[in-house]
Amino acid sequence: MNDKKLMSSLPNFCGIFNHLERLLDEEIGRVRKDMYNDTLNGSTDKRTSELPDAVGPIAQLQEKLFVPVKEYPDFNFVGRILGPRGLTAKQLEAETGCKIMVRGKGSMRDKKKEEQNRGKPNWEHLNEDLHVLITVEDSQNRAEIKLKRAVEEVKKLLVPAVSDLFLSERRVVYTHTDPHLKSPFRLFCGPSAVALPDLLTKIQT
Repeated sequence: MNDKKLMSSLPNFCGIFNHLERLLDEEIGRVRKDMYNDTLNGSTDKRTSELPDAVGPIAQLQEKLFVPVKEYPDFNFVGRILGPRGLTAKQLEAETGCKIMVRGKGSMRDKKKEEQNRGKPNWEHLNEDLHVLITVEDSQNRAEIKLKRAVEEVKKLLVPAVSDLFLSERRVVYTHTDPHLKSPFRLFCGPSAVALPDLLTKIQT
């Protein structure tokens, strides 16, 4: 995802970045979809089988995890937690049995709409700092286990990887010669885009 953002900031030589962006979108979508389907077909059943039998009445539990935006002001936590088309959050919900929502300042993609809704009924969370709200409904003993699992998984997403923080120092340089240009140009991309040489080959063919 960092590589895609970086490409959008570079000059679009002869439309090649449009092709790269489309191919990256397709690949990211395919991988995320496969991960989500695998979760639904496998991990969810396994996690459910590990839960104890329900004891007592239904309970509603929740926990709020604040996002460290002050420590990492330039990091896109909302994108990391939600994922493309919300697939990361959906995967976590399927794995843990909890509802996972991003709330607070900066949680809405449309910043103008966020400002308009601030202070209105049912939008009180916009007055709080950015956070992840985790909720679950089940018997008390099962709900506590589910909530604990969800909190552990979400906390992992609230710690940026070193590769994300120092992407500029770990860029890989690929060179591609465009027939319409007199000299090659370089495409800078992060370590996650290991398949870019293959993508360039696809474009040429």
